[in-house]
Amino acid sequence: MKSFATSNGEDLDVVSMPNVCRPEQEVVGSSLLETSPVYNEADVEQICVLLSGSEDWDSTREGLEKYNVNFTNELVLEIIRRCKFHSGTALRFFDWVGERDGYCHSVETYNMAMKIAGGTKDFERMRSLFYEMRRKGCSITPHTWTIMIMQYGRAGLTKIALGIFEEMKASGCEPNGSTYKYLIISLCGRKGRKVDEAVKLFREMMKSEHVPDKEFIEIYLGCLCESDKLSHARKCVNFLRKVGFSTALSYSLYIRALCRVGKLEEALKLLNNAGEERETLNEHVYGSIVHGLLRKGDLEAALSKVDEMKQAGVSPSVHVYTSLAVHYLKEKEIEKAEEVLETMKREGCKPTVVTYSALIRGYVGMGKVDDAWSVFNQMKSEGPSPDFRTYSMFLSCLCRIGRSEEALGLISEMLGAKIVPSSVNFRTIFHGLNREGKHDLARLVSQQKLDLAKQRKSTT
Repeated sequence: MKSFATSNGEDLDVVSMPNVCRPEQEVVGSSLLETSPVYNEADVEQICVLLSGSEDWDSTREGLEKYNVNFTNELVLEIIRRCKFHSGTALRFFDWVGERDGYCHSVETYNMAMKIAGGTKDFERMRSLFYEMRRKGCSITPHTWTIMIMQYGRAGLTKIALGIFEEMKASGCEPNGSTYKYLIISLCGRKGRKVDEAVKLFREMMKSEHVPDKEFIEIYLGCLCESDKLSHARKCVNFLRKVGFSTALSYSLYIRALCRVGKLEEALKLLNNAGEERETLNEHVYGSIVHGLLRKGDLEAALSKVDEMKQAGVSPSVHVYTSLAVHYLKEKEIEKAEEVLETMKREGCKPTVVTYSALIRGYVGMGKVDDAWSVFNQMKSEGPSPDFRTYSMFLSCLCRIGRSEEALGLISEMLGAKIVPSSVNFRTIFHGLNREGKHDLARLVSQQKLDLAKQRKSTT
């Protein structure tokens, strides 16, 4: 009996089923077996330093040719895996080592190279590697097909991904759980969404007895609820119960999905009709219910729900506290938001990046910029560290109130934290500085953007 651990602490017992494959056991390009490395770690590190240390491939190649090492498939796989963020260099190394006497790429090294090429949207190169594999007699595994499907799907090219899927089946290669997972997830995405195709493939996946994982189900149910295909969502829940998901977990995933898309009445109706499962279900979904009530502006009902759960011995989660803080900040009730934060700390409930980001946005919106900086600096010193969204939100807020020069400083901080600023980040600051009459600084921002683009291009 296989047990899945869920984020809310509930263990999910999956019934034993003949021929059942589970997606999390089919990780693309990796093995379940933990084995000792069959390469020298020092060789990997030195070659990776060599590959990432120069933008001139000719000098890099000279260094490689001087390095006396026996390149094995395992060594090459680890090198290109670690250098994947320098994709151009990693693929040049892949080509170079493939031409060496006595060396021949394996299925695993080809798969990794395809993953790297597809990750940078170099789909022509990805397909070229696939054809090269086939030409050289390498075994085309379900993982190989899944990599192509996944990379096209992530780019929103779902029509092509579906074509690859059909090509896979026509070749006689049977799709595995991961193949279905990544294809359906891409079909549920906002870019290239094809809900009817996702439903059809989920039905096919059920017939093939592949058990989906929790992450996949959250995305699939979310898409169905957003697209108003609730009958298919209910069929999905019934299927989950048949393959071993507990009733509470199955329905909690559905109720959360309904709450996220604003279908609060449907969620509450489902909860109220849960019968003897209601109490258990309540523990898992009340955070989503509270969040949904607050989004509707019904603070009284949300607080009543929190009190109800406290009386039942269930303490508010970090997400419930964050939802309350965000609500108060939107209503410009900063003192109440601060009270929520203090209550969290007092009860040992550690605030998240989302909590602090909401507080920063609220402070800036009320003109308390020094307080916003204080929270931001506290995140950097004590954690959790600001992420891309925090930086983007903060710099946008600063530009909006005429403090674009401070926002410019955040770009340097992002780069120092190895967070790549987006074009939108640069554009926001550029326009903000120009509005404030700081044209020289605006030109500096444009140059920074160009320099970063050149730097990234040289490594990809």
